[in-house]
Amino acid sequence: MDQNRAAELLGFLRIAGQLKQTARAGWVLRGIADPESVADHTFRVCLLALVLSREVEPALDRERCLAMALVHDLAESVVGDITPYDGIPVEEKHRREREALRELGGVLGDGEVLALWEEYQAAATPEARFVKEMDKLETVLQAAEYQARTGVELGEFRAMGEERLALPVSRTLFAALRAEWAQGS
Repeated sequence: MDQNRAAELLGFLRIAGQLKQTARAGWVLRGIADPESVADHTFRVCLLALVLSREVEPALDRERCLAMALVHDLAESVVGDITPYDGIPVEEKHRREREALRELGGVLGDGEVLALWEEYQAAATPEARFVKEMDKLETVLQAAEYQARTGVELGEFRAMGEERLALPVSRTLFAALRAEWAQGS
């Protein structure tokens, strides 16, 4: 690798590294002090994908799941964590994110990052649907941890788990989490 390429990659990594300082806006809106960063969330989505991808039938492409989990919120390093409460239409949010990923992918010299994100957004494959579910599962898990730590009522996330987690492996983990909630943990 030559110095120009190294400089380009450092620029990409610095932009992506902004996720470490980008607080998850949904938690900020709910008054959670010192909320997780987008990078924190992405880390645990990746762990869930790593651990649970082997528990799903039919078998998934684990490497693809991990790659998709890594890039699913990457655009937020450029556009920020846009929530439904920001008044930005979903189509505009996706346009901004797509453009950010097109630019970031351009630095890498290929369209892989954008293609993975588009596959994820469209839930076009079993891997994309799995990673979307891991994203929801991680959010429900985080809500349970925040509620236990802060006492802030986050029951809307329990409802999300009840309504939107469909895979048996997710349902089983959610049932264990629900049991903890019932015990007040």
